[in-house]
Amino acid sequence: MSLRTAMAHRNLLYLLSLKELRTRYKKSLLGWAWSLMNPLSQMMIFTIIFLYVFVSTPLPGDPSGLKNFPLYFLVGLLPWNFFAITVGTAMGSVQGGAGLIKKVTFPHEHLVFSVVIAQFVTVLIETAILIIALIIAGQNPLPWIPVVLAIYVLWALFTTGVALALSAANVFFHDVQYLWGILSQVLFYATPILYFTQNLPDVVVGRAMKAIANFGPTGAFIVAFHNALYDGRVPSIGRWLYMSALALTSFTVGTWIFAKLSPRFAEEM
Repeated sequence: MSLRTAMAHRNLLYLLSLKELRTRYKKSLLGWAWSLMNPLSQMMIFTIIFLYVFVSTPLPGDPSGLKNFPLYFLVGLLPWNFFAITVGTAMGSVQGGAGLIKKVTFPHEHLVFSVVIAQFVTVLIETAILIIALIIAGQNPLPWIPVVLAIYVLWALFTTGVALALSAANVFFHDVQYLWGILSQVLFYATPILYFTQNLPDVVVGRAMKAIANFGPTGAFIVAFHNALYDGRVPSIGRWLYMSALALTSFTVGTWIFAKLSPRFAEEM
């Protein structure tokens, strides 16, 4: 897809994104409140498991001093949900857009981009509510909002690349959606969302898990979100460079895979 082609169809991208936002909770009594119900229910379940089943103690943020597991969990879960939901929905959108793909000539990437945009708007609203909760808890994340937004931009680029690659592959191999269901679960537990990496045992397995949690493809970003919102500090320069490399590599590879496969979508569908 060329930049000129994408710009020529920008109105279509706007309409697709608007449709994604409007139809997500159509005919629902609670509407957009449902976007918060899932993370809040998960927060309550894992808080009970963390605090009362495993009888663990949350670590204080450094240097914020905040000691609150539910908020630590939400700081990681909201961006994680953006990633997981976007990729899963994008695969369904491309497969479900067969009628449009067969009848109209347009950049097929817009089917993925519209999902990314809609979910990005959702996660920003959720994060705004989380910031209010952090302020109530005694942590002032307002100075770190520009940092959080910068992390979200890199996270969105990384997510878009994964979504493009998997949604294109899923057109030809439907096993991809089932494999993604398994892989997303593995990545969830390999990412420091419901545990503190400092609590991992200092043995061979524990050190390996700590490395994966800190520098895995998803863990690298979630740790940065924890740094900014829970700890109250800017992620290290090394982490910024690493996240930038992951984001640009993912987006470049994903775009290339999608561009190679999309011309054959119509005949395959």
